[in-house]
Amino acid sequence: MTSTSKPSINPLSAYVSEFLEARRLDRGAADRTIEAYRRDLTQFLAWLPAGLSLEQIEPPHLSEFLAQLTRDGNQPASVARKVSALRQFFKFCCLEKNLRTNPSEQLGAPSPAKRLPKALAPESITALLEAADRGLPYPRDPGEHLRSRDCAMVYLLYATGVRVSELVGLTLRDLELSEGYIRVQGKGDKQRVAPVAAIAGERLLEYLSHHRPALAQSSSSDHVFLNQRGFVITRQSFWSILRDFALAAGIREHLSPHTLRHSFATHLLQAGINLRSLQALLGHADLSTTQIYTQLTPAHLKAAHRKFHPRGE
Repeated sequence: MTSTSKPSINPLSAYVSEFLEARRLDRGAADRTIEAYRRDLTQFLAWLPAGLSLEQIEPPHLSEFLAQLTRDGNQPASVARKVSALRQFFKFCCLEKNLRTNPSEQLGAPSPAKRLPKALAPESITALLEAADRGLPYPRDPGEHLRSRDCAMVYLLYATGVRVSELVGLTLRDLELSEGYIRVQGKGDKQRVAPVAAIAGERLLEYLSHHRPALAQSSSSDHVFLNQRGFVITRQSFWSILRDFALAAGIREHLSPHTLRHSFATHLLQAGINLRSLQALLGHADLSTTQIYTQLTPAHLKAAHRKFHPRGE
C-alpha cells in the first residue's frame, strides 16, 4: 500500500504571508503596496538556497541578492524598494517569530536619483483652465453635462492638489462645500481635509446642481464624477480628457493629472506656504517626500533672499 504525503509548506513562505497580513491589518497598507511586498519577498525566497531556515539567513545572503539584482539590470529605485521590503520583513520576524539576529540591520540601499516633478507655469495653468471653461466638442446630448463635469474636475484638481485616484474616488458624502472643503481618502485609507478655493467650488456646485443629476438618471452611484452612462469616471478617461485640454490650451509639455498636483504644490511653496502645511495638504506620510519641492524654486528663493535679507542686495 502506497502512502501519499502532502507537500511540505516552506516555513519562510508562511512567515511572509503572516507579515503581509500584519501590514494589511495593523498598518492599513494599500493593496498595491501589499502586492509589491509579496513580489519582492517571493523573489528573495526563490533566490535563497533551498532548505535554508529563517535563523540561517545571514547578511551576506542579502548583500549577494542585491548584487545579483544590480547585475541583472534592476534600477536603483527598484533595488531600494526591495531593501525596504526585506528590512520590514526581518523586523517583523524579530518581533513576532523570535528571530534573534536581524540580518538586514546593516543592509544598505542604493540612493535612487530623485526625479524633480514638473510643474506648469502659472500662465499655462490659466490657459488650461480657460480651455476647461470652453469645454470639449462633445455631441449636444449629453455634451453640456460632460463639459461641466470636466471643468469641475480640472478646477478641483488644481485647487486641491489631490491625486487622480482620490479625485475620481470622491463621493457626495465627502463634500462639505458650504464649509469650503472636501474629505479625501488617501493612501492606506488615511483621510485628510482639502480646502477648496471659491472659484473651484463654484464650478463644482454648477456641475452638482445642473448637470450631475442628468448623468445619474440611470445610476445609483454616489460618486461625484460620473460618465455618460452614470458610472464613476475612470482615471484613464480623465487622463484622456486632460490631454485634450492640453492640446486645446496649446500646452506642449507632457501633461498628466500628477502634473497639476505638482503645480499645486510648487505654486503654494512659491507663495510662501511652509512645508508642514504643504505636507498635510498633499497627504504625504513623510516630510522628506514634500521636501523635493524645495528644489523646484531656486529663483523664487533667491528673490525672497534679496528682498528680505538685510544684506541681500
